[in-house]
Amino acid sequence: MRTTKRQSRDSGEAPDADTMRYDIAEAEAMNMNVGEIIELLLDGCVGLNETPTIEIKDEWNQLFGENE
Repeated sequence: MRTTKRQSRDSGEAPDADTMRYDIAEAEAMNMNVGEIIELLLDGCVGLNETPTIEIKDEWNQLFGENE
């Protein structure tokens, strides 16, 4: 089983927005199949660094739960 950076972090502290962005990207990458990677390479996407912080926090909380 692969250990993610999120799993390796001390869970006592709340992550900042950049850490949340990384967590979301890592989770998405781990769940992508080859077809989705090809589509991403062909069409691109709006990067998480371009996504407003409030949307990042909402997405992170949906994926990992508030202040896990």
